[in-house]
Amino acid sequence: MIPMDAVFILPWLLFGLLGVLIIAGVPIAMALVLTAAGMILLDPRLTYWVMFQRMYNGMDSFVLLAVPLFLLAGNLMNAARITDRLITLCMRLVGHFKGALAHVNVMVSMLFAGVSGSSTADSAGVGTVLIPAMQREGYPSHFSVAVTAASSVMGIIIPPSINMIVWGALTNTSIAGLFLGGILPGVMIGVAQLALNVGYVRRYQVPVRRRASLIELARSSKDGLLAAGIPVVIIGGITLGLVTPTEAAVIAVLYALALGTLVYRELNLAKVLDASTDTVRLCSLSLFSLVGAAIFGYLISFYQIPPKLMAGVNISDPVMLLLLMTAVMLVIGTFMDSLPAMAIMAPIFQPLAMQAGVHPVQFGVIGVMALGLGLITPPYGLCLMISAKIGGIPLLQALGTTLLYLAVMLGVILLLILYPDLILMLPRLIAPDFV
Repeated sequence: MIPMDAVFILPWLLFGLLGVLIIAGVPIAMALVLTAAGMILLDPRLTYWVMFQRMYNGMDSFVLLAVPLFLLAGNLMNAARITDRLITLCMRLVGHFKGALAHVNVMVSMLFAGVSGSSTADSAGVGTVLIPAMQREGYPSHFSVAVTAASSVMGIIIPPSINMIVWGALTNTSIAGLFLGGILPGVMIGVAQLALNVGYVRRYQVPVRRRASLIELARSSKDGLLAAGIPVVIIGGITLGLVTPTEAAVIAVLYALALGTLVYRELNLAKVLDASTDTVRLCSLSLFSLVGAAIFGYLISFYQIPPKLMAGVNISDPVMLLLLMTAVMLVIGTFMDSLPAMAIMAPIFQPLAMQAGVHPVQFGVIGVMALGLGLITPPYGLCLMISAKIGGIPLLQALGTTLLYLAVMLGVILLLILYPDLILMLPRLIAPDFV
């Protein structure tokens, strides 16, 4: 415990200790908790009861119950081989174009994003099927891995998005507004990636399939549209005020169970238990990160770090503020999982955004997208790591191609910063009460 006349150094120690632990390789969730414990040990004004209370309060949220439920829905969809049916549907739609599998990769990620709300589930579910298929058809491994990793980022942008649920809970922003605001940006990223695919695949000799008949297309559409009905039910129910996000997540799980057992007949008790086990394993890591971030965020507030930053930063231009936030969150996202990162960074930037007059929905969508890019940028780059492992290549081998997709997505974010109506148009049109 340090003397009272030396407590002014504690805000510097807060981030310094966290940085040391991260560099030392301590998992981010544990690093946050250990940093908080160390600060409480040093600061005579704090007690460990504060730490326990804040950690509990960080999880005591009805909205956060939606996180494991949406993860479970996505895992059940994978177990029911929904991904295979979505791939078949997309292949029938664009299989006659050159580079069909690359286009299918992006389109399936857009559809799967509307089912699971998780980028990691997207990269694992889609990548397991499409990366080996692309390699067999002559696509370079680095390209197959890059397009899979980059397209999976849409999982946290297109609703239902787990990250948007957490952001809404942290900043008291309308989750329905964030969901609606993420639709057009997600589609824009998908279209931009498809355009990049068209230019990229010209250099490769890959097969071109025949055009699917109307009968084949109708047959695939039946299976694909049943799966695509999940986001319609979720977003429609939330925007109409019929269900909360957590209740919508329950509906998603029941819908996935019904589809997998009664319609497709792919799910059995063993597969449901495996999906549940995977959900618990993944969710425990994510939510423990939020527990650590809750006490860390309290310490940020206790040491009045946001007001001190605001005293030295007076950005009244919303464009400049969002550009600064995007740059900072892009860097933070390369070292840290997006959930604890947003729990730390959102309270810092929220007062600045309010001061600059940034709309909360635009602020949330841009923040979630910027942090999401960390999923494909090392050293964190979880989606890139998953895809590279499936492709059987070193991560760095796919990095160059991945950066091309990163540049395209940064271009989309720039457009969204310059033209906020691209985000706010749908929420204002469909559910003006939420914005």
